[in-house]
Amino acid sequence: MENTQPKYEYHLLTWGGFYNEEYLKIHNIQSGDYYFDTSEERQAFINRLYSFESQLGTNGLVMTLTEGYCCRTRTVIHRVIEWDGKTYYTQYDMGVNYPMDAAQYHLEYKWYPGFNDYPLGEDFDYDNNPVQIIREWITGAFTF
Repeated sequence: MENTQPKYEYHLLTWGGFYNEEYLKIHNIQSGDYYFDTSEERQAFINRLYSFESQLGTNGLVMTLTEGYCCRTRTVIHRVIEWDGKTYYTQYDMGVNYPMDAAQYHLEYKWYPGFNDYPLGEDFDYDNNPVQIIREWITGAFTF
């Protein structure tokens, strides 16, 4: 029988200038999500990143750390709008393990039609052709 118990993991999301083309040729490590079985494994990888950062003389390494049972669950905000009798669906992937309150804030204040969400295309005049939001929802978010 397959084990259906969730696995506790240690997550690292890393990005920034450390990953520009010039530095990438030297360290050959991609930006993005990394998962580890223990905090020690994650810390060893972080130490390796810091070592490269020091050798390169850059401070462009950015990271966030999370841990738990939901580290691979992607948080996605969704929206359906209506304009001129037609409905349009859009979504925005916030990444893994993104908290519910932050996703709600983003949905309410940072992602609306005509600003970081262009369901009718970027050239559509959202200011003079108001669209009606039919439904919005968030999937995959957790409270901490």
